[in-house]
Amino acid sequence: MKNVDALAEEFRFKYERFILGCDNQEDMDAWDRDVLGEMDVYYENELLGVILRLVVADGKISGRESDYINRCFGYEQTPETLAEVYENCRERYVRPIEEDFAESCRRLEAVSAKLAAAYRELLSLICDILIESDGAITPSEVQTAQQLRALARSGQ
Repeated sequence: MKNVDALAEEFRFKYERFILGCDNQEDMDAWDRDVLGEMDVYYENELLGVILRLVVADGKISGRESDYINRCFGYEQTPETLAEVYENCRERYVRPIEEDFAESCRRLEAVSAKLAAAYRELLSLICDILIESDGAITPSEVQTAQQLRALARSGQ
């Protein structure tokens, strides 16, 4: 798991920088806070939504997956509470995961190309972390993670 631990540390560092970038864009009035809410919260929710949809692809959230989600975001959630969060938001996820990710990227690209690139890198990293941390990887999880990584790396 050492590689996964290093990836989680890298994610945490880059995520903190991303959040600061979001705050800076809000300070410059580049983000419509009245319509979309706080930018950092919006993108934290977007990332978490993509992540939860990825990890439940096999029907459950493992202890190791929740441990790494907690490490990456500074949470203290159990697999059960993360599953509950997913269930409470499930109706929001009517489009394919790739479409939601692409929409988030387009919205961010309109504000800052640099932040959009950082967001895509964060998603790519979290896909690597979750695939490496889960002991029971289904073909569906691998395929979805690979599609998301390809989208993230292509800049779409």
